[in-house]
Amino acid sequence: MNAAGEVHAGKLLRPVLRRTNVLRAFGFSDLLAFTLCLCITMPLASPQQDDLQMLRHAGASFGLFGAVMLWLRSRGHYRARQGLANQIRPVLAASALALLGAGTIHMMSGEPGLRTATLTLWGALPVAIMALRFATRAALEASGEWEQPVTLLTAAAQRAEQLNILKRNADHGLCAATVIPLETLSGLDDGALARWLDTLDGMPVFLAPDEAAQGVANRIASLLSARGECFYYQPAIGRIPTQNIDLIDYPPADGFVFRIGDSLDRPLAQRAKRLFDLAASAAALLLLAPFMLAFAWAIRRDGGPALFVQPRVGKDGRTFGCLKFRTMWVDAEDKLASVLAQDPERAAQWETFKKLDDDPRITRVGHWLRKFSLDELPQLINVLKGDMSLVGPRPMTLDQQADYGPSLSAYVRMRPGITGLWQVNGRNATSFAERARLDDWYARNWSLWRDTVILVRTLREIVIPSGR
Repeated sequence: MNAAGEVHAGKLLRPVLRRTNVLRAFGFSDLLAFTLCLCITMPLASPQQDDLQMLRHAGASFGLFGAVMLWLRSRGHYRARQGLANQIRPVLAASALALLGAGTIHMMSGEPGLRTATLTLWGALPVAIMALRFATRAALEASGEWEQPVTLLTAAAQRAEQLNILKRNADHGLCAATVIPLETLSGLDDGALARWLDTLDGMPVFLAPDEAAQGVANRIASLLSARGECFYYQPAIGRIPTQNIDLIDYPPADGFVFRIGDSLDRPLAQRAKRLFDLAASAAALLLLAPFMLAFAWAIRRDGGPALFVQPRVGKDGRTFGCLKFRTMWVDAEDKLASVLAQDPERAAQWETFKKLDDDPRITRVGHWLRKFSLDELPQLINVLKGDMSLVGPRPMTLDQQADYGPSLSAYVRMRPGITGLWQVNGRNATSFAERARLDDWYARNWSLWRDTVILVRTLREIVIPSGR
């Protein structure tokens, strides 16, 4: 093996040819979804509609759908690999705009008999699109066409982390067939770099430099762009928001500029979040009150209190009393100290995760409550009081502030949440450092849509628990 590269173990290289963009298959699946929805909803039109009116309805619907596809393509669909979950929002937005356009057309043409057919068409279309996209991707995966081998160019020090990133985001279909340290290329001039790129035989490049290798990565990116090559680039620009970026084009010779905004600086969205917190927590408390009383009775059978109040760090660094159903024995801290002193392996686990498998402090009722996250139901009271939100960073204890490091400044900008990214991304199976990273990312990229997705995934987590 030469200094320029090493083959990633476990991956079998196959000839890489310039193939047709497989993502175009999603365009055909979207067209099929629309055609099926149109055919199914046409009979819902009023019987008074004649053939000419139905033909105009079909023509207008096809025209609107063409605009939907063009808009989706401008957002990266059909040409960039994206996770299915990230495609739902733009598909819903495009369908809503098309429904608005269709309603305007029918109102101006005076055809109220098509109202039901139109509403059903554009209401069912997002479901049909996502269902067929899921089926299309499953077919591509089964045929071996979804996986896209790439040449990963990264700094040697972050090789393992970059491979883990690709693995964690496997739904994008990218896999590292070859990993090449950027340090081995930094001494080559542009001519030698160009000749080396010729040896890749069309395999796409995935650039992921660190700060030290950013210079050679920029040179490689410039060469690939000049040659018309498609490549992937993850520049070393630190922890910046990925969901609130505007691209400002300067004159060609001056390049471009990123405008990076504050995702939390949305007063109307913040008010909507708070109103939803109040309404949802009040309704949940009324609905769940009988069950919460039953849990409290079961917990108190060991002689201790039903509720446990612990100081936690809240918004702006203020301390508040976080409510939970008591799931541990009354002498839990003594039990923990004894276990950590006698078992070095479990002490190491506590140091990494701030959690223990088979925690001796937890009662039998507590195990059951924790398995389904029911021990946190009293935090609905914290939400009503304004100490917490339904979705937000995991409430940290006072002694965890130092462990958060630089992420603490992002954490204190939001109310802690009953659920959040940590709860739906492995929970106890993630390290404390990973939990801090998730909280930091959430604060930098917050949106009402993301809160909705987290709430839906939380419901799934309750029904099908995962993590340790």
